[in-house]
This record gives sequence, C-alpha cells and structure tokens, in this order.
Amino acid sequence: MPRYQPADSSLSPRFVGVPTFARLPLVDTLEDVDVAVVGVPFDTGVTFRVGGRFGPNAVRAASLLLRPYNPVLDVKPFEHLSCIDGGDISIVPGFTERSYQAIERHVRPLADAGVVPLLLGGDHSITLPHLRSMRGHGPVAVIMFDSHTDAWDQYYGERYTHGTWMRRAIEEGLVDTGHSIEVGLRGSLYDATDWTSLRDELGLDYLTTRQVLAIGP
Repeated sequence: MPRYQPADSSLSPRFVGVPTFARLPLVDTLEDVDVAVVGVPFDTGVTFRVGGRFGPNAVRAASLLLRPYNPVLDVKPFEHLSCIDGGDISIVPGFTERSYQAIERHVRPLADAGVVPLLLGGDHSITLPHLRSMRGHGPVAVIMFDSHTDAWDQYYGERYTHGTWMRRAIEEGLVDTGHSIEVGLRGSLYDATDWTSLRDELGLDYLTTRQVLAIGP
C-alpha cells in the first residue's frame, strides 16, 4: 500500500482541514513519494488577461470532490502511487526570469529523485522552467493541448512570455521534437506562418482543432 494517500471523504467531510489537491497530505519530503503536486501561482508572463496566479488554489478547491476510482480507466490510482501535495513555489511577482529560477530550483530535486512533478499553474510560460528542471532526463517528449502555438519569438521585445516558451524550449534543446506534438490549434491568426513555422522552422508537428474534430479522440 502506498505511503501517502488522500484523506477518506467517507470518514471526514471534504470541507475539513487544509484544502490540498484531492485531499492529499501536505508533506515536505521526497522519501517514498511517486508524485508531488506543486502549485505555481505565476501569471507575469501573460500579455492580456492575468489571474492565473489564483489557479493553484482554484484547482485544489475543485479537486476536493475527486473520488478515488476512475470508472473509464477502471483504476484507483492512489492504490498504486504514493502522492503528496508539495505546496506552492514562492515565485517573484512581476519578475519572470527570477521566478523561472525559483521554479527550476524547486522542481529539479523532484525530477532527480524520481518523483513525478505535477505542476498547477499559473500561465503557460511556467512550462519552460519545468522543462529546464528536466535537463538531466531529456530532451523529453511534449504533448501540448492548446489553441495557440506558444512558439513566437517575442512579444513587445520580450523573449520570455506565455506565447514564446515552446520556441525557447526547443532552442535550448529541452524538447524531443520528433516525438512531440501540439494539439488543438485554432484561429484567429496574424498569418499562415503562425502555424506553418512550427514544422518549417522548429520541426514540431501539430493538429488543428478542425483536424481533431474530424479524426476524433
């Protein structure tokens, strides 16, 4: 039996205690841990609507209703995996690169210990420091579900935003483009190259939303 599991909601009400992800124990350890859920309350990388910094709290609040059995996959994951809520990373609001450093500092020990880091964002740009923390285990395959490519070169002259992280990650050799894909791209666009540059410049394949609807799951 895994060491760390959610509280049993048939024995204690869901509104009791600290609202962790799926009522997992809030533990500061990597020993006997398979998966660590970590909040990244960062949204300085966005170019339009902020608010993602409140995402980790919102996800945790919604996750209190999770039950341990998945009928579609016929599995009780917490019977096989020792999981914890590792709290939040102390990012630096308003300072992207310092926050990236904090994220990488926090996540790298998890990856090096063989613990799967499950990050709750936060804006899309937190994926870049997450991938940087995996340097000793990569490049890795990335399956990205999004309406945008996040592969622009810059926004307003800035190279680190929610719309540029994929290009930076590929440039830094963090992504195995031959085994990666972007799924669900849709308009509107500035130009056709918004999509085609993925294949032509970065060697990354993609499926548009219309293709996904035609193909099916």
